[in-house]
Amino acid sequence: MLFYENMLMGLMSLVIGIAIGSVLSKLFLELLVNMMGLNLNVHFEVPMAAIIDTAIIFFVIILYTSLQGYRLIYRFKLIELFRAEREGEAMPKGSVIMALISVFLIGSGYFLALMYMKAVMYADFMVVALYILLATVAGTYLLFMFFTVFVLKRARNNKSAFYNGMNMVTTSQLLYRIKGNAKSLATIAILSAVTLTAVGTSVTMYYNTFTQSKVAAPYSYSYEKKDAALDKKVNEILAGEKNNHPVTYESEVEMIPVKGTFKGERADQVLNTHYNVTNQYQLISQSSFNTLVKHLDVEPVNLSANEAFVYDSLYIEKLDFGPLYTGNTAVFPVGNESKELKIKGVNNRSLTNLNELFVIVPDKTYEQVKQVNETRTVKNIDVKGERNSKELTAKLASIMPAGESEVLKPFNDFYTGFQMGLETTGLMMFIGLFLGLVFLLATGSIIYFKQLTEASADRDRYVVLHKIGVTKQEMKRAIAKQVSFIFAIPLVIGILHSLFALKGLSNILPFEIMIPLLISIGVYGAIYIGYYFLTVRSYYKIVSAK
Repeated sequence: MLFYENMLMGLMSLVIGIAIGSVLSKLFLELLVNMMGLNLNVHFEVPMAAIIDTAIIFFVIILYTSLQGYRLIYRFKLIELFRAEREGEAMPKGSVIMALISVFLIGSGYFLALMYMKAVMYADFMVVALYILLATVAGTYLLFMFFTVFVLKRARNNKSAFYNGMNMVTTSQLLYRIKGNAKSLATIAILSAVTLTAVGTSVTMYYNTFTQSKVAAPYSYSYEKKDAALDKKVNEILAGEKNNHPVTYESEVEMIPVKGTFKGERADQVLNTHYNVTNQYQLISQSSFNTLVKHLDVEPVNLSANEAFVYDSLYIEKLDFGPLYTGNTAVFPVGNESKELKIKGVNNRSLTNLNELFVIVPDKTYEQVKQVNETRTVKNIDVKGERNSKELTAKLASIMPAGESEVLKPFNDFYTGFQMGLETTGLMMFIGLFLGLVFLLATGSIIYFKQLTEASADRDRYVVLHKIGVTKQEMKRAIAKQVSFIFAIPLVIGILHSLFALKGLSNILPFEIMIPLLISIGVYGAIYIGYYFLTVRSYYKIVSAK
């Protein structure tokens, strides 16, 4: 009978779920297209292949759970199942040592997550990542199985608080049932951590799309000036688009490409792709640089005769296996001689959109190199509405000469990189939010139905308490306190896990995580709190029903 009941309920849920999913599919697709910044028309469609695949997968799951229920009934006599409901749960023994081990495992995982870039200097990065994962997961299970028991026993031993109001009932209920709930609560905490980390990461990347695109391409357009004819074509196109995308800024910067190298500590670990392909960096005079950076809100440089300053857009300051420019020496030819300048400092801002490596040198040194080397000029242009400059970008790209490769391009724009980033991060955020919502509803429902099951078992106890003088208000407070513990612990642990995971991510990737993280935690917490109030209300209705 139980087998048929489970099968019937499962199949009904499957049919209802497919129907609701089909109705909402167009809405979700429109949301996805909007997140990706695409201009597409979405039509309502019910794909039969997807429905069949979904039906098969869920039918197998429903069949498996129904068979498990059938096996449970078959293994025990009916009288044993009724008797099991009346048997009280034994108090968990707990272990201070295991509780401390759980804290150590989680703490070590957190520490390595924060110090990941330094840890991989001494061990394989996969080994470190695997330890963080296993230590955090194992520590979480041990935390719920032993540390929570330790905390509840300490609360019980605090006589003044234990015998205050309904605390005796609440603490005892939690203590005796924590053993049965430990694994499910630990699983929920881990699922919450995975959900928040996935959602937080995807939202962070989407939130930072414009900022990161602007870091890589600080101007709407940058191109190498080849001749007057190219300039004329560019100006004609810009004039034709002045109503939609008027030019807001223009600048030209002269530079000298030289076959230069670096000497000193980690000097051979330059990550700049353009430099690694060409073995060239671009010399810019101090005066030209100080004029250029007024628009970029960058500090001007003041160099002595034998100093230089490096601008490498791929430089990461805390990267221990990257280049170390400051204090090293830039070496480049000046005719038949070799010039060496001590590097005063480094910055990872892009000076143009062409992703080149720049070395700022004193004006006198620049003039010496200019006498024996050819110069090139790069023009930078900013236009209004660069986020929506698809047509203008296509027109300018069509007149530009082809580059030697994808790396060595004489033209680069902001819009293309921004749109590619928007499509990638938009898709990631959609998947992250969708899966996050599914996991959130699943974990909230698990706690909700678990608590309602316990409410049915506790009903007789609360009836007795009410008869001996416990008021309804006291019962509500006791239920709220008991349920809050069950909801709060996995939520707090999940948030802590995700905070350290995302903090570790921010050490690797230069993303602003605080605002998107607070948004993710806020929304997740609000829905979780909604489940909490719903559970308290339903719990009270069950135990107070006449």
